[in-house]
Amino acid sequence: MENNLRPHTDNRKLKTENRKPILPLLLLLALAWGCGPSAPDHIIVFCSPDSPRMRQAIEGLEANLGEPLEVICVPEFGDEGREELRRLRQRRPRLLVALGTPALMRVARGEKNIPVVFALVANPYFTGAAYEPDHPEDHQEYITGLASPPPLTAAWEQGASLLGPAPWGLLYDPNDGVAVEVAARFTQEAPRFGLKPLTEEGTDAASDARGLERLLARGAKVIYLPPVPSAQRYGAGVLKWGREGKVLVVSGHPELPRQGAVLWVALDYRRLGEETAALARRVLQGEAPKKIAIREATPLKVEVDEALLRRWSGYPTPKAK
Repeated sequence: MENNLRPHTDNRKLKTENRKPILPLLLLLALAWGCGPSAPDHIIVFCSPDSPRMRQAIEGLEANLGEPLEVICVPEFGDEGREELRRLRQRRPRLLVALGTPALMRVARGEKNIPVVFALVANPYFTGAAYEPDHPEDHQEYITGLASPPPLTAAWEQGASLLGPAPWGLLYDPNDGVAVEVAARFTQEAPRFGLKPLTEEGTDAASDARGLERLLARGAKVIYLPPVPSAQRYGAGVLKWGREGKVLVVSGHPELPRQGAVLWVALDYRRLGEETAALARRVLQGEAPKKIAIREATPLKVEVDEALLRRWSGYPTPKAK
């Protein structure tokens, strides 16, 4: 699996070494495919950025699609992704699977005659691929996919049931767009579950530390670790507090350690890959993407640290199951 997930620099090396021996093979392939260096039966996964969650989703996609895949993962920023996308479009794949918001943003701005299925995108409505959340059926003609927002509602439901009402604190980086969206939802929606939301900002290690201390000083009994890039900067320290009994920690981050979190609620990325495969099969079987509304998909993994919960049995009092 990992051997297929390679940066474009490896592709360039393969294309420039041993040119003469490769020419006869290219001619044979051109004859087999009809004309030109394209593979019409190919399904290409274009993803950005590479991460453990991305690899889990690709594993689920590959295991359940039953079709050969080529995976091209590019950096989130820079020219490499644009150039790689231009090259792969020239190959005319039968289907393009765009995984990750940066990948979808690049795909949505380009050519519109290759069918595209997307996933691992929290909010497709600002990428250009789709237009209004109230109308998931309204999207670009050749694009359809799965929206997977952070599972905040599930974390609040599980947390309120397990820990009871309490002030919850959230640290977010105002320069991290996903974190800003999470903070807005956190402030607006948490009270519905009997939780008091407290937020602070942090933009580097020093301001993160100050922000976390302010949350504790303001009375936060629970710190929520959101599934956003900037949380990796301060997550290890918060989980250390959880192990030391300084604060309750509820984590939604799929890649941070779980030790120290009394409750962990995260997306199941392998299952999300499996759901993406099911959608891809519909398109491969002839269903037009324009007729498939964008659907929200948030398969979950939930774990409770029973030992840590028992240590906190004095406050807050866990509710009976």
